[in-house]
This record gives sequence, C-alpha cells and structure tokens, in this order.
Amino acid sequence: MKESIQYEIKRILLPLCIFAAITTALFAVTALSSDFILTQGFPEQSGTITSLYPGNPLGFVPAVTLCFLCYIVPCIQFSYRMKPRSVDLWYSLPVKRDTLLLVRTIGGLMLVFIPYAISYTVGVTIIACSENIFHMSIYAALFFASLPAGILLFGINSFLFSRANSVGDGIIFMLAGTFLLTQPALYLKTYVSDLPREALNSAQFTTFGPTEVIFQFFNAAICYRTSQQPYAWIPLTLTAIEGIAAWFGLFYTAKSHRAESAGQISDSWFGLKFMIPYYLFFAAACTPAKNVYNLEWQIPFVEYTLMIVLAVIAYFVYRRSFRLKRFDLYSLGASFSGGLILMLISVSLFFR
Repeated sequence: MKESIQYEIKRILLPLCIFAAITTALFAVTALSSDFILTQGFPEQSGTITSLYPGNPLGFVPAVTLCFLCYIVPCIQFSYRMKPRSVDLWYSLPVKRDTLLLVRTIGGLMLVFIPYAISYTVGVTIIACSENIFHMSIYAALFFASLPAGILLFGINSFLFSRANSVGDGIIFMLAGTFLLTQPALYLKTYVSDLPREALNSAQFTTFGPTEVIFQFFNAAICYRTSQQPYAWIPLTLTAIEGIAAWFGLFYTAKSHRAESAGQISDSWFGLKFMIPYYLFFAAACTPAKNVYNLEWQIPFVEYTLMIVLAVIAYFVYRRSFRLKRFDLYSLGASFSGGLILMLISVSLFFR
C-alpha cells in the first residue's frame, strides 16, 4: 500500500503542478485586476459625501476552480478501467482492485485539493495585501466549509464516471447525473404554486449546488451582509445523502468490475440506461398540456415530438448503433406515457 501511494504521487506530480499553476494564475490575475472597494457619492448641501462599499470578494473564482477539478480529475484517475490494454496492465499487478481504487481515489483527492488550496491561499493573500474593507477572517471559514462540498462532488462524479466502460460514456454520465435532482424540483415548481420559489431553485439541486450555496453565504459574510437562503438546507441535505451513497457505491462495487467490460457499451443502471427514460419522464410531466394563464387545454405537439426525437438520438448514442432493442423502445414508451399520465393528473389537481 505504501509503495502504491508513493508511485501514485510520482505519477500525478506533473498534472498536479499544471493544475496548481493554472488555477493559481487565474485567481492571481483576477485578484490583481479587481477593485475591492466601491465608492458612491451622495449630494448634500455642504457638498458630496462619498460612501465606501466592499467590492466583489471573488468567491466565484475558487468555486469554479473546485467544481472544474471535481469534474476533470475523475476522468484522469479512473480512465484506466476503460481501455483494454491499460485495464489488463493494472489488473495484472499484485494489487487488489479495491486497493488500486483506493490509491487512485487518494491521488484524485490530492489532484483536486492541493491545487485548490494553493490557488486559494495565493488569491486570498493578494486580496489581503490589497486595499479592501472585507471581513478577511471569513475567507478561512469559507475554505474549510468548501472542503466537504468538494469531497461530495468528487465522490458523486467519480462514481458516475466509473459506471461507464469508455471515457466518452463516463463524461456523459457525469454531466447527465449533475441534474438528476433538479427534475423533481422543476416538476414541483411547475405545478405546486404554494411552495416558496426559493425552496425550488433548480441550480441548487445540481451536484455542484451545495458549493454555490456555501460560497454565496460566505461571500455575503465577507462583505458584512446576510445571505437570505432559508431553504438551502434542502439541497444541502439531498446532495449530502447522494454523495455519501456515491462514495459507498464506488468502493462497494470495486471488486465486481470486470476487465473484459473495458471499451464495451456502458449498460450500468446508473448510466444512460436509466437516465434517458428518467429525463424523458420528467420532460413530459413538466410540459403541461394546458395554457396555465388562460386555463385552456392546449397540447404542445412540437415539444412532445422534440422530446421523443432527442430521447431516440440519446439511445443511438448509448447503443452506438441505429438499431434499438425492444427494451429501449419499451423504456421510451413507458417513460413518456408515465410522464403524460403524471402531467394530466397534475394539471387536473393544480390547474383548475
């Protein structure tokens, strides 16, 4: 184990340095070219009174950095399972598959959080050395608060990516999995008008939503403001559950991965096999066949046709062929019909 980790550190040293250099340069350049004090003049009888306000604390820079690394690093660390030659090489080593996965995961966390920590430290140091009226100690709290969000996001993306048998499929799985929780939120937002709009902010229900929530909260605190996010606990809780389940599934299924699956069609239930019917179901359910404002029945044939066409194209990509199986057709029909039924029930209940 010790030798494996030492080899992993040597293997990732070059990309680690590259990531650290790029992220640090981006934060440093942004900080050096920003004004952290805003002024506003108010006319008075004795002249103009100038008030000073905190500028942009640049919290979006480390937030984007953390999210970007949590998407790109799983592709680097777990692509060894998706090429026949590389998977045969790695699985022929005298290292257990779950141990190899653990070593790659440790290396992935290092690739994410070491560049993130370096860029964050340099950027905040530049802000501290510049003229500002920020609450600088909040930056330290923000850094430590962002770490759990990054760990959860990395775990979710690693699990989704590793369900695929090819790099391209893994990237699609990660991107499609990003918006899984937004679909129920969008459905509730479409039909249940009594719920607070702030509780159904679709962006917060993405896998990177907790990162956005945390940075918004601390950005406001840095500028001596209060961030009004009374329902932020909902996406935070759901994403925490999703992330813990993903971390468990990542290691629980480590031994069951077969070398002969590399490069084959990705038929995991956590991939497009499930996601295509899932998104089609909610797309149909969230497109009401009724003009909400005029309360007139109006079937959106164009929208429904476009949904089906896009779903069929997605199945072509999934199967890597223009021939679909019976199961695919049944999935399309059942998910679209189920979405229409739910839409009709919802319209009759909520749009009377």
